[in-house]
Amino acid sequence: MLVPSLLVATGLTAYSVAAIRASSSSQIVLPRPTGHYNVGRTASVELIDYSRIQPFAPEIEPVKLGISLFYPVLTRQYTTPTAYFPAEVAAFEDITLSGKGLQSPNGTFERLALSLASDEACRDARHRPAVEFPLAIFMPGEGTTRLWYSQIASTIASNGYIVVAIDPPYNVDVVEYPDGSLAFLNSTLWGSLDPAVLLPTAYVGIESQVQDVRFVLDQLSNVTLAHTLVPNLPPSGLNTTTTAMFGHSLGGSTAYSISEQDSRILGGLDMDGGLFGPGNGTNKPFMIMASANHTRDPNGDYTQVSWAETWPNITGWRRHVMVAVSISLTTQFETFADHPGSYQEALHYDFSDYPIVFETLGITPGSTVASSENGTLTGTLEGHRALQIVTTYVTAFLDLIILGKRSALLDGPAIGFPEVTFEY
Repeated sequence: MLVPSLLVATGLTAYSVAAIRASSSSQIVLPRPTGHYNVGRTASVELIDYSRIQPFAPEIEPVKLGISLFYPVLTRQYTTPTAYFPAEVAAFEDITLSGKGLQSPNGTFERLALSLASDEACRDARHRPAVEFPLAIFMPGEGTTRLWYSQIASTIASNGYIVVAIDPPYNVDVVEYPDGSLAFLNSTLWGSLDPAVLLPTAYVGIESQVQDVRFVLDQLSNVTLAHTLVPNLPPSGLNTTTTAMFGHSLGGSTAYSISEQDSRILGGLDMDGGLFGPGNGTNKPFMIMASANHTRDPNGDYTQVSWAETWPNITGWRRHVMVAVSISLTTQFETFADHPGSYQEALHYDFSDYPIVFETLGITPGSTVASSENGTLTGTLEGHRALQIVTTYVTAFLDLIILGKRSALLDGPAIGFPEVTFEY
């Protein structure tokens, strides 16, 4: 058990700050989370593990993680626009995506807001009877801040989960800490597109991120800290002993590698990430959500090859689904014979907030920008539909793994989601 020093900034005052920013009539608000609950957010928390050295930092420094927590709020009547990004991060993302060819005017992302529970609703929750909600862990893809998944996280939280999103610094594009300092992606190590160069770096990254998740679970088991971060918890705090992990890209790789290394993780879900990190397999439930036509092809790209090699070592409950595969509907459901046609492809970043953010902002990336290796890697699946598919299937997985609730969605193709096909 690690016994590090701990620095925490709860971000509980962020609601009032965000409300001031959101008072502008130019604020653009993402859709309200669709689940049963409103959602609160503890926006900025810093956890420092002094027992480890950050492997990708340019200088020697301890591991300093940025995390956010999204949690259900029982009252439904109060929501307020809450800044999607801190101002510095928003400006950084403006520049970054403009450099990738996205036509986003300066200041676009500073105007973006989540629809979250108001400060009043969050304070009111502290005076209500305690409710125990299950905990889910999320990690983003390499080069992408956890903040680019906030709409996904808040939607899953609205279904009755406390979602902890973790940013490993220097593996993601930018981390802003509560004191305003920034840590940027180590592009020297992560910049190569040659798998022979990149895979050893990714292996170290996954190995480090497994330890990051374990450290966060250790810290969140502290009852005092847990009550500081999330209102309306039971006296025992957060249940960190029975949880599950989902992640995108390198975060999904981490969900696989940690499965057999930590008994608190009951199962994992990988959104389009290669399974090439430490770990020899798992007998715990595991699910792959892949982009279009991303099969377990031993002659495919390095992600597909890793899936083909790893699949026999996933010996428990397992699923591999693909989203928006370009095939005729009639190949899945004869009842759709009157609706011929094909679906557009979903690409790697359709498992992030990119689609719903671009749709809400009225940005339509050009086909070159959307599909380019150096672009946004998004398909033409509508933003609200991409969000619905991802959050519905992730929630169904968490319900099964943590709560034992079975869903027909995980047993095979569903008429309500013809975009999702199963790779058996």
